[in-house]
Amino acid sequence: MRKKRQKAFPKAILKSLKDEIKKIAGSNEGRLFILEMVEEIPFDIRAQVIEGLSAFYEDEMVEFFHLLKAEYGNEMESLCSRALEKYSLAGLDVVPPVFFQGPFLKAYASCSRHTGRLSIDIAWKAAGKGVHVESFYLTFNADGLHSFFLVENMPLAQYEHDRQVLGEMVELSFDEASFLISQAFALNLRHMSRPSVGRFLYQKYLSHSTEITEILERELLRRISPRLTPRQLVNSFFYALKYQDISYILSLMSGGNSSHLVLSQHFDDYLELGKTLLEGQVEEVYASRNHARVITSSLGLKDYELEHHSYCFHLVKAESGLWSIVDIESLAAQEKTSSAYSNPLEAEVFCRVYEITDMDEFFLLLDKIDNIREMEELPYGIHMRLTCFEDDFNHGVSFFTGVIADLVINGEEFVVISREQSTVLEIHKLFISLTGIPVIYRGEYEVSLLTAYRYLGGNYVYFEDVLQDEDSERVFDDGMRFISARYLVKDSDKILQRIGELSLVEIEITADYRVYYQLEDRNGTPAFFAEYVLGLNWLTISAFGERDLNQARQNFESEIYECLEYDGMELKSEGFFDILTSEVSREHPDLENALKEIYLNKWYNSHLATLSGMSPSEACQSEEGERLLWTMFKKIGQREKKGLVPGQQKRINLKEYMRKVEQEKEGKI
Repeated sequence: MRKKRQKAFPKAILKSLKDEIKKIAGSNEGRLFILEMVEEIPFDIRAQVIEGLSAFYEDEMVEFFHLLKAEYGNEMESLCSRALEKYSLAGLDVVPPVFFQGPFLKAYASCSRHTGRLSIDIAWKAAGKGVHVESFYLTFNADGLHSFFLVENMPLAQYEHDRQVLGEMVELSFDEASFLISQAFALNLRHMSRPSVGRFLYQKYLSHSTEITEILERELLRRISPRLTPRQLVNSFFYALKYQDISYILSLMSGGNSSHLVLSQHFDDYLELGKTLLEGQVEEVYASRNHARVITSSLGLKDYELEHHSYCFHLVKAESGLWSIVDIESLAAQEKTSSAYSNPLEAEVFCRVYEITDMDEFFLLLDKIDNIREMEELPYGIHMRLTCFEDDFNHGVSFFTGVIADLVINGEEFVVISREQSTVLEIHKLFISLTGIPVIYRGEYEVSLLTAYRYLGGNYVYFEDVLQDEDSERVFDDGMRFISARYLVKDSDKILQRIGELSLVEIEITADYRVYYQLEDRNGTPAFFAEYVLGLNWLTISAFGERDLNQARQNFESEIYECLEYDGMELKSEGFFDILTSEVSREHPDLENALKEIYLNKWYNSHLATLSGMSPSEACQSEEGERLLWTMFKKIGQREKKGLVPGQQKRINLKEYMRKVEQEKEGKI
């Protein structure tokens, strides 16, 4: 039987792309632009396009494949090696090019490490009288090595002049610069986010051995941060805690093993997946010449439950004049009132949604608005904040203090979020007062702050998607919310190896599409824990609720961060039983009953919000629990009669839920 030939990518488009590569491949600035072009190719067809380019036997294409090999490593190793082998057999010279050679000259960093952001400029002696300058913008959160650019053959005098006029800059050694760059890059690996292109040039910093002791690291971070007052220092602690910037947090503490102990004792939950710091700020400061006590309050979110904590930070001033945290003491949490200002989750906010029609014009418009500052990058956009004060850390992490509005660009969608309806109207008036408006108004919504916060996380493609999540109790009548994390796969062999290390039940749908189930023991019966779906170059991990999903992600991702690129989360109302197509059901006739069994075992032993945090097994043991359980059944029955049963419940009807409860009761008698 003749094998079906894979459809080739249009040769005219490939030739045009090849010609563009040839024009700019001769300089490192051009090579960076080539890599940006590669990044613009959709991930699903990227390998096909690059393989198609190997059909052009030219010297510049040899360099192109060496560039990709140096930039992407294992992700494109086999593809590039095949292309270079073809070129070698055709008689082309395939010796790897040298992208840059020259001795190290100087390095400088901005004095901004306390903000979790850092600019570094590194100069290398180039041929002639010029210098080769590599500039980094590092973020010590999930964005890691955020951006990289270079200037070739800059006059040395101009480089020195720029360092003097660009504000306070601190000179670094090569070891120190390499350490900071490697530290930011490690965060890209840990959070599975793609670093800036240019690794073919900055790999020299990542490969450099930078063994720095904890004391030297603390001294370095203090040197590239300004002097802070006790209030500013503790507020910067909370900002670092929000973004899990552990290195900076430890640099604020007095040192020794006790620093790690104090941190883990009070804040370990915040440094794990699943708990989010919503607010954290200084309430009162009591200080003398060399000692200070700082009273703080914080609000955290874990599994949709709000937690309030109060702390007392004890600070001392060293001879250098710098303050350090010597101890942190937990205080009795004050009772929170029902005021929306005390409990941000009870607040309602106004959201105006727009479609962006011209991104370039839109950014020009934003440049005209004062006091906008970038908060964080999102998977497909950016979260900005319009404030009424400078970012000086006299204010801590807060939803309301000094915040006028949050501005979110998410793909081609733009959303304005504010507590005051008048604010979103004023910003709307600004847009419509201009000619050539780069946005189209789509609607206004009043939602809970928690709903707005979920959208700010960048996990939803459209704002209306998060509204479905807000109404999750209606959609998921049995209390089970199926949530999925999606990844792009960079190294399929290692992913298959990790899957093999887990005790999973495998179902092969096709050669390029496999489903795996991870089970757990629930009172002697197998219950669902997590689902893994592996495609050709993608993976999803799904579970019921954030807690299980976070645990499954931590177990799976550990030590293979470099093999994955995190692509966000989504709520899957159709998820768990989607595998049961007519073809799959025909090939696996017992699969539906098996899935129902592990689903019901999971449901019966899961703590559900619709049962006030009880599981159905616990609800059966009290009068109040029985009432909530039968209320749940009544809702499911009403939806079934109206034909409105959603997603995973299409396969399980009310009688099966009730039968599960009765069977478990009888088994305990």
